[in-house]
Amino acid sequence: MVRGPRERLPPLRMLVAFEALARLGNRAAAAAELNVTLGAIGKQLRALEQWLGTPLFGEDARDPPMTAAGRRLAQAVTAGMETIQIGIAEIAVPGAPMELLLLAPTSLAMRWLMPLLPRLEQALPGLRMRIQATHTGEDWVVLPHDAAIRRDGFLPPGYRSEPLFRENLAAFAAPDLLDRCAPGALPDGLPLLESNTRLGELDRWLAAAGVTKLGLPRQAFGHFYITYEAALAGHGLVVAPLLVAAADVAAGRLAIVRPDIVVRGAQVSLISREHDPSAASLRDVAARLREEAARAAGPDGVGSAQGAAARNGD
Repeated sequence: MVRGPRERLPPLRMLVAFEALARLGNRAAAAAELNVTLGAIGKQLRALEQWLGTPLFGEDARDPPMTAAGRRLAQAVTAGMETIQIGIAEIAVPGAPMELLLLAPTSLAMRWLMPLLPRLEQALPGLRMRIQATHTGEDWVVLPHDAAIRRDGFLPPGYRSEPLFRENLAAFAAPDLLDRCAPGALPDGLPLLESNTRLGELDRWLAAAGVTKLGLPRQAFGHFYITYEAALAGHGLVVAPLLVAAADVAAGRLAIVRPDIVVRGAQVSLISREHDPSAASLRDVAARLREEAARAAGPDGVGSAQGAAARNGD
């Protein structure tokens, strides 16, 4: 079959998958870099072999060695990518800011990161950041991103993890719910709110507070941000990270319950690809986020939420 001018090159998606595999050396790393599944990488490689009419890889292993044809194509694709990079460098506007897309859990994104963006971009003038909220259980690896803020400890193949901070958890409720409560006590009958995505945190706080009474009214929600909104609406007590609740406590929308009781939560980390060209910028972002988290927490680990509670007379 004679191909027309536009058919002399394979579809770009096939070449992109092949170039990533040839450069990184294994399919898992290529899939992680391109935000696709292992199956998608395999599908594109098989399609490329069919398009070319010749095998590019052996068949004996999960990451088999390249055939002679595969090595020849890898050399050509590598040379082509270098030419493209030179062309981009020649036309790129000097000093243009780099844009980074960060994925983050919904509550952390809405309550901390998005309000923090102006200060982050002022401190890092060469960067522009976009925040996209994600839900627990969502397959974030397949979403477009430069990095992800995670608290579940999951590290996909081909990614690196940089710790940001460990959550400090306290209990919060709408101020009018606490009016009938003596200082330092837990109101009788105060509804307890918990999230199916943060099971155990409420019980750990109750145990730390010495609450042994069983059968307290409790309502569970599917996601933490819904649980948190229920607390803001005055429906009960929620155990939440101080970092998330600090602004609402300062504004008087929530009050901290038992400021002396704070329990440790999950480790929060910045996850990014090992061979990402923006790795240096992401390290700067991670360093700044650590500073901002430390600023919000304060030297005693309770920080602005407890301080706001004291200012509000709780």
